[in-house]
Amino acid sequence: MADEPQAPAKPRARKKRSTAPSKESSAKRKPWTFPKNSLEEAIGIAKAIEEKNAGNPMPAQDVALAAGFRQSSDWRFLDLLRSANQYGLVSGSGANATIHLAELGQDVVAPSSPSQRSAALLRAFRNVKEFEAVEKHYGGKRIPEDEFFLNTLTRDFKIPRDRAEHFAKVFLENLKYLRAFAPATGMTESTSSTDEVAAPPTRPEKLPSPIVLKEPRVREFLDTCFVMMPFGEWYDRYYSEIYVPAIKEAGFEPVRADELFTTGSVVEQIWEQIEKAKLLLADLSGKNPNVFYELGLAHAARKPVVFTAGQVEDVPFDLRHLRVIIYEIREPEWSLRLKKSVTDYLRNAAKEPGKSIPHPFRKMVEEAEDLMTRSSRRS
Repeated sequence: MADEPQAPAKPRARKKRSTAPSKESSAKRKPWTFPKNSLEEAIGIAKAIEEKNAGNPMPAQDVALAAGFRQSSDWRFLDLLRSANQYGLVSGSGANATIHLAELGQDVVAPSSPSQRSAALLRAFRNVKEFEAVEKHYGGKRIPEDEFFLNTLTRDFKIPRDRAEHFAKVFLENLKYLRAFAPATGMTESTSSTDEVAAPPTRPEKLPSPIVLKEPRVREFLDTCFVMMPFGEWYDRYYSEIYVPAIKEAGFEPVRADELFTTGSVVEQIWEQIEKAKLLLADLSGKNPNVFYELGLAHAARKPVVFTAGQVEDVPFDLRHLRVIIYEIREPEWSLRLKKSVTDYLRNAAKEPGKSIPHPFRKMVEEAEDLMTRSSRRS
C-alpha cells in the first residue's frame, strides 16, 4: 500500500526584529560630553598651530601633520581635536576644517608669564562642566578609592557606567598636571601617596655635600627635557644646581626618572616621558648601563639628544659627531661653563633637531619634516 502524501509543513513565523535600540547600544551612540584626552595631550593641537604657523589659522590636515598624524581623517587626531575644542583651546572641528587658536589657547602656549599660563590651564580644565562639577563636589578633599569614585560619577553626575573609568582616568591626570604648575591652588587631591609633597627640610648652608635635599619645584614650561643620568652622590647635585637651571634657561621643563616613579612598570614610565619630551639630555659619565638603555629608547623614538660627559672616552665613538659637551671638574668655574653650554646646545637642538639624532633615525625625521613642508606649499 502506497504511503499517503503528507501535508506540507507550515513555515515558521519569523520573529520581528525590534527596531528599538537597546540601552547599551543607545548609550554607546551618545556623544561624549567630556574630552577623551587629557589636557596635556590636547595642548599638542594648540602648540602645533603656535609653533608651525605663529598662531594663525591652519587647515586640519596641516595641524594633523604637525601633531604627528599622517591624515586629518585619523580617528585619533579627530578625538584629540575634539578634546582641544572642549577645553576651549581651539575652534574648528572635523577633517576638513580650518583650526583657529583660541585666546585661551594662546594664554596656555604663548603666555606673558608663568602665572598667566597656570590660570589659563585651570580655566581650560573648568571649561569642561563635568570636570568642574566633580572638582567642586569634592571641594579640595581627597577622592575616594576606585569603585566608590566610579559609583559617585555614575550616580551623582550621570556619567555612563561604561565611560566612568575613562572619565576618572582623564580627570585624575588633569589634576596631577594642574598641580605641577600651581601646587598651592588647593585643587582636589587624589588618594595616591606619590602626589604628596612633604615640607622641605632646612638646607645646610655651610659645607658642600653630595646629598641634595629635594624641594617641590613648580613647573613653568609645557615642553619637557628628559634627563638621563646616574643617580646619587654628586650627580644629584649636578642635576639640581647645574642641569635644572640650564634647562629652564633654554625654555624647557626638566624631568628626571626618579621624580616620577609610581607603582607600575618603570620602563613604561620612562618610555612615556621620553615620548612626551621635546628633547633629551644624557650625561654619559661613567658609562652607566641604565643611561645607555634609556638612550636607546630615545633614539628609537627619534628624539634629539644632547650629550654631556666628564671625559670623551665615555661617549661611544659612533655618537661623537652629535652634540656633545665635555666638562672637566678640575677647571675653574667649570660648572658655570657647563650650565651655559647646556643651555646653548639645547636651544640649538630645538631649532635643528636632526643634528642631534643619529642615522638611520634622522632620516625618518627628515622625511616627516619634508612631508609637512610639501603639504604647507600645497595649501
